[in-house]
Amino acid sequence: MSLRIGILGAAAIAPQAIIEPARLLGVTIQAVAASHEAKAEAYARQHGIQNVSPSYQALVEREDIDLIYNALPPSLHGPWTLKALDAGKAVLCEKPFAMNATEAAAMVAAAKARGLLLMEAFHYRFHPFFIELERLLAEGVVGRVHTLRANFEAQIPYRADSLRHNRALGGGALMDLGCYPVHWLRTLMGSEPEVAQAQAISNGQVDVATQAKLAFTGGVTGYIGCAMGEHLKKGGDSHISIEGERGLIEAINPISPQRHHLFRIHGAEGCRQYSIDTRQSTFYYQLAHVKACLEDGRAPLTGGRDAIANMAVIDQIKVLSSPPSPGAAIGKPH
Repeated sequence: MSLRIGILGAAAIAPQAIIEPARLLGVTIQAVAASHEAKAEAYARQHGIQNVSPSYQALVEREDIDLIYNALPPSLHGPWTLKALDAGKAVLCEKPFAMNATEAAAMVAAAKARGLLLMEAFHYRFHPFFIELERLLAEGVVGRVHTLRANFEAQIPYRADSLRHNRALGGGALMDLGCYPVHWLRTLMGSEPEVAQAQAISNGQVDVATQAKLAFTGGVTGYIGCAMGEHLKKGGDSHISIEGERGLIEAINPISPQRHHLFRIHGAEGCRQYSIDTRQSTFYYQLAHVKACLEDGRAPLTGGRDAIANMAVIDQIKVLSSPPSPGAAIGKPH
């Protein structure tokens, strides 16, 4: 099929997340809408998009669009995903999927009732890097697993007008970054954890760092961490480690393995490290998956129940880490 996409929001992530992958896969970016029509027009000129819709509603109602890519702030994911579904459109929704698990469940129910694809944009999930990590775990390279650790930090300076520093829009380190480590561990374990402990550091507006301890079935413990601030490493830092009875697997840079990555396997015979072919981006493989799901009618890997479950863990972490500790040094204001 010839897939036609409409972009909701003149988002900075869209060029790498959807526009370039669409070009490589022969998919059409049909139109874009932004908070103001002039903003959408400037964005369209910059990125070679032929059509501009004067409003979000006009975009989702276009008859020449098959899929809506919802790149709006998290607080608008629910409302505009529902409106897109009401208009008969499939939706690829940016992470975090919703503001909470209750809203996520309403979105999923609407998609199911209409028989439409709804998928959360956890792009890492489809890349050969993560598939290789799943293979290592499935083949029991380190034996019975007892501990997993996942962390994602990014150099995100404080900006008063940034959605990442606005709680009402769905900002904060946990929602923006921590959703990934939660999803990494849930996906690797193939089960849903209970949140045993959680703590957060706040700048007075949002959490700028959060950590949590997760309890999986079989006595497996998971630890997740996330942080954002101008003091952190440029380019960010993401990693996953899996500790078992016979060794340790380290997976470096699951968030963007096409840029650089490394696997380290520590065992009785020492340490082996290697990388794999990564000539395409995580976003390329994500859009290829969306396209295949629409063509074949298959369920997406990051669809309904998965999206609800990830938000449920995030909800638990928020409850257990509230109120967060003050930490002005990590990222304004106070």
